[in-house]
Amino acid sequence: MKNISRRQFLKKAATTTGGLVAAHSLPSWALPAVEVSFVPPLSVYEYSQVQLHDGLLHEQFENNHRIFLNLDEDGLLKPFRQRQGMSAPGPDLGGWYDNSDDFNPASNFHGFIPGHTFGQYVSGLARAYAATGSKPTQAKVHRLVRAYAATVEPAGKFYVDYRLPGYAFDKICCGLIDAHEFAADPIALEVLKRSTEAVLPHLPEKALSRVEQEARPHKTVAYTWDETYTLPENFFLAYRRSGDRRYLDLAKRFIYHEYYDALAENHNALPGKHAYSHVNTLSSAAQAYLVLGDEHYLRAAANGWRMVQEQSYATGGWGPNEGFVEPGKGLLAASLNGTHASFETPCGAYGQFKITRYLLRITRDSRYGDSMERVLYNTIAGAKPILADGTSFYYSDYNRDNGRKVYYKDKWPCCSGTFPQLTADYGISAYYPGADGIYVNLFIPSRVRWSQNTTQCTLTQTTGYPAASATELHFGLTRPENFTVYLRVPAWADAKTRVSINGKRVEGEILPGKFLALSRSWKAGDRVEFEIGMPLRLEAVDEQNGNTVALLRGPIALFAVGDIPARLTRSQLLAATAASRSSQDWLVATDGRSLTLRPFSAVGDETYRLYHELEESKKYARR
Repeated sequence: MKNISRRQFLKKAATTTGGLVAAHSLPSWALPAVEVSFVPPLSVYEYSQVQLHDGLLHEQFENNHRIFLNLDEDGLLKPFRQRQGMSAPGPDLGGWYDNSDDFNPASNFHGFIPGHTFGQYVSGLARAYAATGSKPTQAKVHRLVRAYAATVEPAGKFYVDYRLPGYAFDKICCGLIDAHEFAADPIALEVLKRSTEAVLPHLPEKALSRVEQEARPHKTVAYTWDETYTLPENFFLAYRRSGDRRYLDLAKRFIYHEYYDALAENHNALPGKHAYSHVNTLSSAAQAYLVLGDEHYLRAAANGWRMVQEQSYATGGWGPNEGFVEPGKGLLAASLNGTHASFETPCGAYGQFKITRYLLRITRDSRYGDSMERVLYNTIAGAKPILADGTSFYYSDYNRDNGRKVYYKDKWPCCSGTFPQLTADYGISAYYPGADGIYVNLFIPSRVRWSQNTTQCTLTQTTGYPAASATELHFGLTRPENFTVYLRVPAWADAKTRVSINGKRVEGEILPGKFLALSRSWKAGDRVEFEIGMPLRLEAVDEQNGNTVALLRGPIALFAVGDIPARLTRSQLLAATAASRSSQDWLVATDGRSLTLRPFSAVGDETYRLYHELEESKKYARR
């Protein structure tokens, strides 16, 4: 990678692109022809092909888009300029983001990781532009890339005495490759080359676990929290998007062999490890499989995902106090008394969406869609919105005594970076193109447009799911076309599940936990009605505590609010009834009183309880 001065680079970029704010008119930023070892049977639609319609998920996306589109650009660049000794106008953003010397790992997280989420904000904006076509958003991405480029020099002064260089660079890498692909930024890949040169002197020779980092000399414990084991995913993507084999070599260099080897051999390597980052690195294993073709990495990713599910709460969340527990000891149940930091919500949901999207595309197994859906509705859909000053929602709280939704104490934490990326990804997580048709994975108000055998097709989904148990698919086609529509039938669906096409019921067996294939010649005006039987059921927190249960209806975990009895019975919970057609509340009759339960997305500032102790001795299965 050739080193040139910042001034030379920016002058060259300005003269060769005709201005960085305008989109590049030449195809030089398009994807290169990079051969990979495995092409998944399912692809992804472009962001612009899927539009979210009015509803909670669209509202979350719009709020995040608005917040980050209006962030002060000098404030975003300030930590980079300060650490480079440059003039640094603009406000301090506060919290983790500032360049400050008062951080203390025991008590004060101000200035913890200066500028750490910059790359994620650029990524979220680039994806938002791709989804909406907003020219102001694209222009902001281009300005941020150019301004950041001016702070990059070969020695990487920014990273000198920086606590988590791999962690911050991984996000910058993601932001720059997304700016290139999704916002057509003409200099982003060149900036990534320079950024990679700048960080390399400050990275270790390989991916290091936290134990390995602790064994090396370090100033404070915070210097042992770097996450170099997450680097391969974005290095592989940088290779695939640029064609530069240097990134392929770096991706191989930082493969987390110890962790992947254990998982591939079906050894549970999760206990005691940081939860989000060790789910996030499963996506690196998935990319390693796609690029290198070694099924060892696919086994690691699939086994790791399964082991995470085995110690997940009824909500799909995992990792109390950001750590995985040792199975077989009832520690998930113990966490209900011991912490209010039950699930690192935006980060965890983002990691869960990524790995399940990879595995779904590779295997076409609907279980991964079920897992994505559970996390969507029970965790991130109920997150408090990011505020303009960086106040952010971080943890979901499942404490049995007084669970609450609260904002995190510090501004601009890690979850402020993953939240805008995740909400931009809602649309591309809902539908997947296959060789013979389209897979409908999430039941959300939306529209997808695609070309099937040169026929222009539109599928519009109208639904009140999951409050309602049905969704409708409406088709628009320029001419009749033969293809297959695959509907995900959730594993929890019961015998009341029905599918009709144009009012005529589809005959044949509908198998829960599978995709239902509807093959025909589709035409404009066709309509699919999908009624999903949503049974009430109880799910134990872990195998050692079979009487500590949550009540679920379909994909939704129901949270009790108000005056909650210490103990309930199985029959009381399973006799819950809907409060009304217009309410998401459910009512449980308890000794002359009525207990209210509601989805996480409908919980406000009131205290709540997810898990209940049953009076009878019978124990219930987890899933």
